Amino acid sequence: MKRWFGWIILSFLIVTFCCAQDSQPTAPDSGNGAKITFPVTLEKSLDSKKLKEGDPVTCVTAGTLHGRNGFLIPSGSKVIGHVTQAQARGKGDSNSTLGIAFDKIIVKGNELAMTGNVQAIAPSLGSAGPNTGAAEPASLGGGGSASAAGAGAGTTAAPTSSVRVSGAPTGTPLVTSTSTGVLGIKGLEMDKDGVITSPGKQVKLDNGTQMMIRADIQMPAQ
Repeated sequence: MKRWFGWIILSFLIVTFCCAQDSQPTAPDSGNGAKITFPVTLEKSLDSKKLKEGDPVTCVTAGTLHGRNGFLIPSGSKVIGHVTQAQARGKGDSNSTLGIAFDKIIVKGNELAMTGNVQAIAPSLGSAGPNTGAAEPASLGGGGSASAAGAGAGTTAAPTSSVRVSGAPTGTPLVTSTSTGVLGIKGLEMDKDGVITSPGKQVKLDNGTQMMIRADIQMPAQ
């Protein structure tokens, strides 16, 4: 009787263990995805009064991005996105709006798919160019989380509020990986989803506007 009872208990424990194993969540396969933040500059001015959903947006990387597998995205690489929403303030509207999403980076003629949103914007650095200050290599390792190490080469990793660039217009801030929202552009605000708003008649971003992009990039296998 005791032996029979022992077999029943053992069988119950085995079934319980197997069910518990089957119920454990499986970690997603990160593949070659790299989650980073990196700086770009706007190649052509944008005006919400003249844009519509789906219109293309082109930026260029403001520093070389270094992949852990040895793959490099050179400074000046094209970053292609599109307008997700554009509205000029009309009668009865409280704000004008402009939303942007990024879809790919072009490297040596090849397209790398990405999903990216605007994390911060700041005025153009003018003739100072994007590669000003001490470089801090960006991390493009697969499956990593966005961090200060992913800020992008060619930027100075320092507190956003205190960074100023020699040769840039007086008082121009430099976006870093920790930057969020709108820096140094009067009358503009940005929500947590990266949608830019203005109480004026339109949202306008000049050519050369700095942007910090938060993205998931699909890196090529090496």
